Amino acid sequence: MKKILGILLVVLAVFALASCASQPKVEAPKPMEAVLTPDVLEHKGTALGANVPAWVMSYIESGASAVEKLPEYKGKYVIVLDSEGQSKQGTQTAMDNMDAPVQIARYLSTRVQQKFAGAQVGDRDQLTEYFENVVKTVSEAKFSGFMAGPDWWVYLQYYKPGAKNKSEVERRIYRVIKLYSIDTEVLQKQLEKYLTDVEAAVAKTPEKQRAIDAVQSAFYEGF
Repeated sequence: MKKILGILLVVLAVFALASCASQPKVEAPKPMEAVLTPDVLEHKGTALGANVPAWVMSYIESGASAVEKLPEYKGKYVIVLDSEGQSKQGTQTAMDNMDAPVQIARYLSTRVQQKFAGAQVGDRDQLTEYFENVVKTVSEAKFSGFMAGPDWWVYLQYYKPGAKNKSEVERRIYRVIKLYSIDTEVLQKQLEKYLTDVEAAVAKTPEKQRAIDAVQSAFYEGF
């Protein structure tokens, strides 16, 4: 009996080893490459000994959403128009020639498109027409209430992805940025009108109406 038990244990051990060998190896996720924060080599206030404003650094490091978290922009929706170039004069000229209302509408249409891409709906195909029409309408809209804010230029030094030290320079560029802001409630009222107008022009089934209502009710969360 002991002999039979011993044989069984050996057989089970062999099967266990074979099972482990046949399992696919799960690779550990590769760590994300660290990216060094760009350095400001020169800026609009350098000659006067002025510091780079907080809104500029917030935008450079984390985008417009970070600017909205600053106390002075509480309750505001912020858009920062950005021009880049190899020369300061050429980059400033490009910013001066920029059609702000058109650029603002394009930026908002991109945000709307991203919002729709993450919308939690059952059948996305039935809302394709609605999504596309809203994005197109917003991209061509003229939004009122945006106030032109400060502008700034910076000369930035960017580093290569995964750079271990600041000798690994990727590029140096001039960036001219100009801030525009609007009260969140004012922007929402305008967007709601476009959402409603497009909805009225779409042929709807009860299921499609419920899906549109669900999208609209969650539209401004994280917008």
